[in-house]
Amino acid sequence: MEKLPTILIPPALQRLTPSERLEILRQTVRPVGTHHSAPKGHSETQFERDLWQYFPGKIYTGLLVERSGLQQPYVPDFAYIDLSMHLHIDIEIDEPYSHISKQPLHVLDCPKDAARNQFFLAQGWVVIRFGEAQVVKTPASCCKEIAATIASLTGENALMAPFRQILTLKPERRWSREDAQQMADIAYRDSYLSSASPPESQSKRRRQDQGNKSASIMNSKLTFYCPICGEAVRWQGHYVQCSTCGNDQFVV
Repeated sequence: MEKLPTILIPPALQRLTPSERLEILRQTVRPVGTHHSAPKGHSETQFERDLWQYFPGKIYTGLLVERSGLQQPYVPDFAYIDLSMHLHIDIEIDEPYSHISKQPLHVLDCPKDAARNQFFLAQGWVVIRFGEAQVVKTPASCCKEIAATIASLTGENALMAPFRQILTLKPERRWSREDAQQMADIAYRDSYLSSASPPESQSKRRRQDQGNKSASIMNSKLTFYCPICGEAVRWQGHYVQCSTCGNDQFVV
């Protein structure tokens, strides 16, 4: 993971023909629920608009991917899901530091990110990680990278047609902890985040459209245990909240 974008393909899908991959993809572990108030990064609302432009009907947010034996599921920043191909892609946006605490994030060789990547790969998901600056400055090029990955796995080269005039994404070196701290010291994220806010009405419509199709992807077998009061919380098909203490911020 020395450069961004980072594209990781499950080992079982490598060196196979598209038809052979389809059989493997049928075994992909699917999401089990959705959390409609999952936290979003500063750049994610804008990038959601771009993803919907190029991949309409296949982009989801707030999906819960259960981790066996653990209370907290993983929630991809974005999930590309093609039900006809059984293709699931975890699309992550990596920020160099926290906007609030200024602590470095997603640094080179980060154990937390490595464990998350390996989890999704083991479930049959493809993982694509972009740098936050990439999705803000060159969102169409990031979408081109996603389309190229899908085309390489499915053999559907027609997916690349909308990107003929789009520049290929320029790779960027992943930052070290020292690099991230220096960026925090000069408020580097502020230099590109000022334009990362699409109209609220567009975002709201997309969330409504997504909610209408969520039932085809998820089931309702997920139970949480609230870290505040310890009460068992059953996912009800639309929202996760502890009925005892009202906590709804423990899904990350």
